[in-house]
Amino acid sequence: MSGVMKAVILLLAVTLLVTTVVYAQQTFTVINAESSTYIYAPGIPVFNPYTPSNLVGVVSTWVPLAFYNPVTNHFWPILAENWTIQVLPNGSGILTVYLRRGLYWFNGSAVMPFTAWDVYTYFYIGVKAFKWYYPYMLPQYADEDIRVLDNYTIQFLFQKWSPTEWIFLLASQISTPYSVWEPIVDKLKTMNVTQTAKYSTNVTEFVPPYWGLSPYYLTFISTNTVVEKLEPMYFNGKPLLAIWDELFPFNTFNYYPEVESVYPGGNTQDLALEIAGKANWAYVGLSSQQIETAMQHGFKNINLYAWSTYAIAINAYNFPTNNMWLNLKFRQALLWVLNRTEMAAAWGLPGVPNSSWILPLWRNIPSPDYILSTYPQPIQNMVYDYMTYTVNWTKAAEILESAGFYEKNGQWYTPGGQPIKMTLMMPAQFTNQVAAVSNAAEQFSIFGIPTTTLAEDVATYSSHILITGDYQAADYFGPGLVSYYTGWSMWVNPFDSNLFINTSLPYPFQWPNGTCTPVTLSLPMPNSTIVTCINSTLGWINITNAEYAFYSAVPGSPQYEEAVEVLFAWWNYFVPQLEWGEKLEPQQWDPNVFDLDWAYECSNAPTVNMAIGPANLIAQYVVMPPQQVWGVPGVSGGVWMPGPLYFGGVVPPGVIPPLAEAMLNGSLWTKYANYANFLGITPGSFNLACVASYFHTIYTPVTASTTTSTTTVTSTAVATVTSTATVTSTSTVVSTTTTTAVSTVTITKPVVSTTLVIGIVIIVIVIAAVAAIIVLRRR
Repeated sequence: MSGVMKAVILLLAVTLLVTTVVYAQQTFTVINAESSTYIYAPGIPVFNPYTPSNLVGVVSTWVPLAFYNPVTNHFWPILAENWTIQVLPNGSGILTVYLRRGLYWFNGSAVMPFTAWDVYTYFYIGVKAFKWYYPYMLPQYADEDIRVLDNYTIQFLFQKWSPTEWIFLLASQISTPYSVWEPIVDKLKTMNVTQTAKYSTNVTEFVPPYWGLSPYYLTFISTNTVVEKLEPMYFNGKPLLAIWDELFPFNTFNYYPEVESVYPGGNTQDLALEIAGKANWAYVGLSSQQIETAMQHGFKNINLYAWSTYAIAINAYNFPTNNMWLNLKFRQALLWVLNRTEMAAAWGLPGVPNSSWILPLWRNIPSPDYILSTYPQPIQNMVYDYMTYTVNWTKAAEILESAGFYEKNGQWYTPGGQPIKMTLMMPAQFTNQVAAVSNAAEQFSIFGIPTTTLAEDVATYSSHILITGDYQAADYFGPGLVSYYTGWSMWVNPFDSNLFINTSLPYPFQWPNGTCTPVTLSLPMPNSTIVTCINSTLGWINITNAEYAFYSAVPGSPQYEEAVEVLFAWWNYFVPQLEWGEKLEPQQWDPNVFDLDWAYECSNAPTVNMAIGPANLIAQYVVMPPQQVWGVPGVSGGVWMPGPLYFGGVVPPGVIPPLAEAMLNGSLWTKYANYANFLGITPGSFNLACVASYFHTIYTPVTASTTTSTTTVTSTAVATVTSTATVTSTSTVVSTTTTTAVSTVTITKPVVSTTLVIGIVIIVIVIAAVAAIIVLRRR
C-alpha cells in the first residue's frame, strides 16, 4: 500500500472519529420538578414585585445588580459594573452604583434598553411606598435620597449608614422597566408619606406586562407550569445572549436552551414525574424511601448543605419549674442526654446506616458546624474546647443533682418534689422532624423524664405556639446561616418565629471557662454595653444591645468578632435551644442529561457518603454555587434552574464543564481570580489529576503563593468631607506546568471541551492500533 493511500485511510479514519464526536452540539430541555405550588390566573399582578403573591421568584427571569455569595462574602457584578461606598462623619452614607451598558429587556417580541431609571423605579417605589431599608432609608426622603446621576449611574443616600443593608440592595433582582412603571412613579412623586401609605394598595394591584432581564425569558405560564427559553444571540441588531455570554464567562446555556418548571403539588407527585421520565431535575425534599425509589429508576441524588439546623426549645420561664435558674440547669443537663446520631438516623431507611439526609449536630451553637472553618480561630477554639457534647447521662445527672433535682425509681423530680413529665411538640407536616423528635422523646423517657409527643399543624405552630411560648418543649428550626461573615442576617433577630424569648429582660451570662468579664463594644449604637458582671463567674447579657451590635458592626471587624464570641458563649450557657441536627436538601438529577459526578468524585473536601448519595461542600460550591438573590426563595439561589447553568459546573455527560476546564488549564486563578474568589475555589479545592482523569485530558498543575498588602484609600464624600478607609488586598502568584493526568490517554466516551478557542483542535494519539481523540471545540 502506498504512503498516499495510507495517509488517505488515516485521514478518513480521523474524519470518521471526529464526526462521531462533533457532529452537532447535543441539547436538552430541563424539566425541573418543584414540590411547592403557586397561584396564577391571567390578569393578576404576577410580575409585580410589590404584590405579596407575585411570581417574580417563580419565573426568575431577572438578575440582580450583583450576585452575592454569602459563603465567601464576595460579589459577581452583573447589572452593576462596580460601585463605591462613602461613609460620612454624620453617620449617613452614600452608595453609588455604576451600571453596565448594552443590556436589554426582552419579552419575546421586542427589546428596550436597560438604564438607571429602571433601577431607580425598583427602589424608589420600594422605599417610598413600602418603607424598604427602614430606618436606614426613609420614605419621606426618597425623592432626594435616590438619584439618577446619568443613564448608567444611580446614587443612594442612607440617612443612617448600615454596614450590611447595601448588600441586600446590590443583591436585589431588578424587574421594573421604568417605561412600564412611570405613571406610578410620577404619582408617588406628588404624595407625602401619609398619602403614599394609602396609595401602596394601588401599587400592589397594578398589573405590569412581562419584560425579562436575564439570559432566559418567559414563553409560557399556567397554573402549574413555567417555560423559559434561551434568548437569541441578537434581536433586531441588539445583543441579548451575546452580552450575557460575556457576563457569565463559564455558562452552559447552549446545552439547555429550554427550562420547564412543573409544580404538581407535592413530593409524591414529583416522584411520579421522575419515575415516568417527565422530570430530569428535582430539588425536592423526598424521604429516604422516595429517594431510593427514584434511584432505582435511574436517577442520581446528592445531598446539599442547606445552611439550616434543627433544635428543641425548652420553655425557659416555666418548665419544669417557675424558677429560671433551675430551668437553666435542667436545659444544660439535657445537652448530655440526647444521642443526636440516633435522632438523625430515625429519618433514614430502616436498617440501612447513613441513609438519612439529616446530619447530627453535637455542638450547641447558633450555627451549622460545617461552616466553622469560616470563623476566626479563637471562636473555633472556643467551640471545639467547650461546646462539643456527647451522650453522658452521668454528667447530666450530676448537673441536675447540683441544682436540687433528684431521681427515684427511674423518674426525675424537681427540687420541690414534682415528677417531671414533658410534652414535646413538633410541626405535623415536617415528617423528617416528626421521626427524629419521636426518637428524642423515647430517649428522654428512658433517661427518666417521661415524654409524649404532640404534632401540630405547621401554620398554627409557627404563627402562635412558638411565638407565644405556649409549650413545654418544641422542636423547630435553629439559626440557619451560611458563613461567619453573613451570620448577621440571622443574629440581628434570632428570636423571631423560632423562639419565645423576651428580649427586654437581662439573661444570665458566663464564658465557657466559667468566668465573667464585661463586654462593651465601640459601635454607633444607643447602648454599647453587652455584658455586665455580678462577680468573676457570673453576669448578665443585654440581648437587645447584642442584636444592635450585629446591626452596627462591619462583618469581619474586631467588634463583630467579639459580638459573635458573646453570642456563642451565651447560647451555650443559657441553652435557648438544644441543637441536634443539620438539614441537608436532596437533589435528584437524570445522569443522561446532567453530569455532576466529576465535582463530587474529585473534591478534596470531606465527603459524607450516604446510601442515598454524597454530600460535599466544595463540590456543591461549583455545581450549585450558594448565592443570595433577594426575591428568590431560599439562600442557596443556585439550585433552581436555570440558576446552575450560569456558573459553569453543570453540563451534559461527555462534556468537560467550562469551570473544570479553567481549573485544568489554570486560568480560573490566573485570568479569572475574582470569579474563583466568588465561588470559594482555590487550587487546592479539587484534585486536578482526578478531574483530568475523569475527562481523559491533560492538566496544568497550579501552585499559588499569596501575599497580602495594605493600602489606604481616600475618597471624597462631599466637597468638604473626606472619609478614609483601609483596604487589605491579596495578590496571588500562580505558576503552571502542563502534565498529563495518566501515562496513557484513552477515550472511553466522547468528551467535548467548551473552551472558547477558534476552530477545532484535534489531538490524535496512536498507540499500536488504538486511536484516542480529544476534541476541543468552540462552545
